[in-house]
Amino acid sequence: MKKVTTLFLLMISCFAAMTQTSELQQFYTQAMEARNKGDNEKFYDYIMKAHAIHPYHQGILYQAGIAAALNKKNAEAIEYLKEAILIQSDFVLDIPELNALKGTKEFEHLKEIKKNASNIIITSDTAFTIKDRSLHLESITAAGENTFYGGSIHKRKIIKVENGVVSDFTKSGQDGLGSVFGVKVDLKRKILWACSSPMEEMEHYNAILPSAVFKYDLRTGKLLAKYLPENPALQLVLGEITINRKGEVYASDSKSNLIFKVNEATGKLEQFYSSDEFWNIQGITFSDDGDFLFIADYIKGIFRLDMKDLKLSLLEKNFDLSLKAVDGLTFYKNTLLAIQNYIKPMRVTQYKLNEELDKIISYKIIDQNHPAFHEPTLGSVIDDRYYYVANSQWSGYDDKHNIKPSDQLQDIVILRVDLRK
Repeated sequence: MKKVTTLFLLMISCFAAMTQTSELQQFYTQAMEARNKGDNEKFYDYIMKAHAIHPYHQGILYQAGIAAALNKKNAEAIEYLKEAILIQSDFVLDIPELNALKGTKEFEHLKEIKKNASNIIITSDTAFTIKDRSLHLESITAAGENTFYGGSIHKRKIIKVENGVVSDFTKSGQDGLGSVFGVKVDLKRKILWACSSPMEEMEHYNAILPSAVFKYDLRTGKLLAKYLPENPALQLVLGEITINRKGEVYASDSKSNLIFKVNEATGKLEQFYSSDEFWNIQGITFSDDGDFLFIADYIKGIFRLDMKDLKLSLLEKNFDLSLKAVDGLTFYKNTLLAIQNYIKPMRVTQYKLNEELDKIISYKIIDQNHPAFHEPTLGSVIDDRYYYVANSQWSGYDDKHNIKPSDQLQDIVILRVDLRK
């Protein structure tokens, strides 16, 4: 999940320190004023100051590339522009400010990257659709070839889809459910886990409703336990949930960049891990052996946490593809399936890891520019097939968080990818 309200909020998202936010806005504004006045030196100085505060934002990177080109720093300009284009391919390169770069092999390569990003790549097919357009489905998890469960943001419930027939696994708001984000099935133990937080987009919004992780009997739908944070004062957005091979459950909080662990002995949701390295964590997933937890940071890329010593590292790569804007993240046979839903174009990518699981050595784009995409979000693997939500429709609300009329929304599309191909 990634909800954004304005362009500049996107630029400064994940900054807790108001002084940094204020300085970033100030430097960016000063840079644009200098550019408009033709003061190239000040333009460069101010945009570099903004870049020092937020070195990952595509808009700042793009302006940094232009500023560098105007100040005859061609190699630097190419690098900034490439980073920007890899995140947002619709940035314009055919502008007078970049004339100094035109005709060089580096600039031609940049244009090729931009051109390729517009390609439509589809390797999936449609598994099924759901007609309830106001559901706002955030996640889907498979319990069998024809049995699935999903979490609803707007209707505050968990649905079941069996042989194409949709029914309620829980009722709206049942057991204190707020907006339901991640859902996961533990087939071995016949448990369904779900994480929930109050969101303004949900029916009967209640800001003081606590965030929690819910444990349900998969066979009966009975609530077995509800895990609240140890600190009730924490305001959380529990977005994703993962289970290791021992059956231990972890949830990620994108608001405070915390990872929680369900403590079944105490009946609480306890804080497990956080880091100053995080900017905005989203999807989490374990390696098959449970030795590593992979954490998607929406701004910086994908981290690996060693569960033995809690050493955190950012996955390395050596190819021209951005790891930014990963929401859903799923480990599958030494690869990571990543749903990247706030880059342009949106895509679903399979990243292959080395044997040590600390580097990405290659990738395969599963779907890119898919016509069904309307912010794809979370999915799961069963029987070597990956199922994911193609159109969660976070933009399906008005400015007062009321859901739009049905004719302005879409049927929910679940896409399926055969990973054996």
